[in-house]
Amino acid sequence: MSTSCVYPLASSCAHTFSSMSKNARHICYFLDYGAVNLFSLGSAIAYSAYTFPDALVRTTFYDYYVTLAVLNTIVSTGLSCYSRLGFAAGEADSFAPGEALYQAGEMLSQVAGSPWFGGWPEPARASFLPVFLELQRPRLCKMLRVLAFAYPYTWDSLPIFYRLFLFPGESAQNEATVYHQKHMVLTLLASFFYSAHLPERLAPGCFDYIGHSHQLFHVCVILATHIQMEAILLDKTLRKEWLLANSRALSFPQIAGAILLCLIFSLINIIYFSAALYRIPEPELRKKET
Repeated sequence: MSTSCVYPLASSCAHTFSSMSKNARHICYFLDYGAVNLFSLGSAIAYSAYTFPDALVRTTFYDYYVTLAVLNTIVSTGLSCYSRLGFAAGEADSFAPGEALYQAGEMLSQVAGSPWFGGWPEPARASFLPVFLELQRPRLCKMLRVLAFAYPYTWDSLPIFYRLFLFPGESAQNEATVYHQKHMVLTLLASFFYSAHLPERLAPGCFDYIGHSHQLFHVCVILATHIQMEAILLDKTLRKEWLLANSRALSFPQIAGAILLCLIFSLINIIYFSAALYRIPEPELRKKET
């Protein structure tokens, strides 16, 4: 429940403060990605306690399920941060996209007397650009970011997929099954809006303020989280006797240790990529001619 509150807060802060500066934008979204991946760990802990199908309890998969969820969270946080900066994060002499364009334009203007890339072929322009993933390969950047969110979700949902598709009869009488199905549909719908950029791509300019894909994505995600919580609480109530008799629940120190480990390594990822932003030299501002 704590992680399900943290990630909407982090997302709200990212959207609120990302306009302050270039670095603030990146750092806010680094923290947002970390919070989303922390939520995936919270989901895994709740699933391991209440929603695991009967046949998978007391198996090797169950024993290592949360451990691998911690690893997935750390890796996915790093991957989502990497999708913004790419290799520029590890290069002290690299610089940001807007600054790259500005400095390259200035250089070409001085050498060729052709301001802002005018008359220069594309290969010559590209040679001045840094390895900055979000600028050079936006589609790859988007794909990596979707992967960074989809992989932890898929791992967390394996017990649910098992219940719904492999042995649906096992939980057919469980009222929580319907909620798990609704949660899956809303999550897929959120993923669709996030990646497809609909409806604004069909009517550019008409959804700039209300109804664009990112708003619809957030609405679907919050509804999915609500439905997920309802499903978990139903499983907790309806399966209480069986779980107490058969399940090996994680202790509080184990849960706290998993979350703390995730926080430490995710923050290391975020600090590393944030520090890279401050190794980027600021451009010399062009003096205004009066």
